[in-house]
Amino acid sequence: MNDSEKLPSDIGGEHAGPVDTHDHGMRHWERQANAFRSVVQMTKLTCTDELRRAAEELGSRYKDMHYFEITTSAMRAVLLEKGAFTEPELQAKMAEIRARFDVPDEMESPVKKAAAKNAAVKAVAK
Repeated sequence: MNDSEKLPSDIGGEHAGPVDTHDHGMRHWERQANAFRSVVQMTKLTCTDELRRAAEELGSRYKDMHYFEITTSAMRAVLLEKGAFTEPELQAKMAEIRARFDVPDEMESPVKKAAAKNAAVKAVAK
């Protein structure tokens, strides 16, 4: 299998550097995302295989995302596919919650800004 046939999650045999084994804990949104995933899977609305497939379909974005960004993106894709809600319904609910809790758009988050900056630096270095 050549690199163009590999899924973004397939890093077996590649040098990945040292593994950070320190428990960094979970942020509030990560705990909520994990609980949401558990409930959705417990109620059989989706399963691990569907979430894995959706995560693998993230393509090149996969490597630039953190674990919970991958899992929530996969969950979003699967639930949209299954008609649990529509994209406009999701956008409206997200806007309502941002307004209620004074939360910035996810693209304004420090994590996203740092990732965009790192991607720009890597692009210039090539």
